[in-house]
Amino acid sequence: MEEDNATQAQDQPPAEVKPEVKPDVQHLTITVANQDGSRVPFKVKMTTAFEKLFKAYCSKKALDATTLVFITSEGQRILGHQTPADFGMEDGDTIEVQQHQIGGCGSASLQITVRA
Repeated sequence: MEEDNATQAQDQPPAEVKPEVKPDVQHLTITVANQDGSRVPFKVKMTTAFEKLFKAYCSKKALDATTLVFITSEGQRILGHQTPADFGMEDGDTIEVQQHQIGGCGSASLQITVRA
């Protein structure tokens, strides 16, 4: 009888080996909204540097990245080395892109009073 049990154990296929489960890399969709109202969605990892997204956006829109500023919905400027994780972004968040401006005080808004 012991031989029968041993034979049965040998006849059974080996236990199924499950592949090693890799940690889930979180992806999210971030939409880049331009001042003209156009919106371009991008699927990125939480750890992807925004520089990659900036280059893809500029390539798609035929723009020069050095003339643009990317801003979170909270008004924080986004730098190329930063990631969505740095801002705690979630799937569906939007970032705004604007033309870079130098200065901001035009002659029409500046009033100087000189008294003699």
